[in-house]
Amino acid sequence: MRQNKVTPLEEALSYLESGMTIAVGGFIGQGDPLTLIDGMKRIRHLKDLTLIANDAGYRERGLVELVRRGMVRKMITSHVGTTPYIAEAMNSGALEVELNPQGTLVERCRCGGGGLGGVLTPVGVGTEVENGKQKIEVDGQVYLLETALHADVAIVRAHKGDWRGNLMYRGTSRNHNTVMATCADHVIAEVENLYCMGELDAEAIQTQGIYIDTVVRSDLLYAVERPVEPAHYTDLPIKEV
Repeated sequence: MRQNKVTPLEEALSYLESGMTIAVGGFIGQGDPLTLIDGMKRIRHLKDLTLIANDAGYRERGLVELVRRGMVRKMITSHVGTTPYIAEAMNSGALEVELNPQGTLVERCRCGGGGLGGVLTPVGVGTEVENGKQKIEVDGQVYLLETALHADVAIVRAHKGDWRGNLMYRGTSRNHNTVMATCADHVIAEVENLYCMGELDAEAIQTQGIYIDTVVRSDLLYAVERPVEPAHYTDLPIKEV
């Protein structure tokens, strides 16, 4: 395992390929990995993506930017009302959208991260949500079997992180980032404030570095054009240990 996971943006995104399924943290602009999304916009060959996310962003910012560029084939999401273009693309047939109740979406991702086959939930029984899904009765209660979601790549954003990928979030920006960081084969985290090992309170870590493969500074210009250093150190480059 790499000791120092901090990587320039372009190098981190070179892992992405067309046709991949990508899980994305964030909640209507809170905790959205905007640096990584902005970098993805510049990969012209990237297309036919499936995105797993709570939403597509807010108005014109967020994952909607990738959809507008024709890079996304399908979204597995909870709602599209905060980005009118997504509803338009769905209604016109330009984008396939699979809508999930919000809690169901999170549980499906949690199952994908935990190696489970799925979750039984009563949510959606008797509605359009149950169409095409297996029903299972337990102690007289009917449940839907919602299968696990697993992604090729996940992209998340944290307020603080160290160069081994241990992450801390601020307030509500934690939202879906924690679960998305567990349900993919390869996880890229963008971090607003980067620290050396041992500088973060170990008891406050919310996503452990074992889940994270690559760390990117959430400042696009800094990540690409300058050597990677701790956010508050100017003369001491990070060293491998």
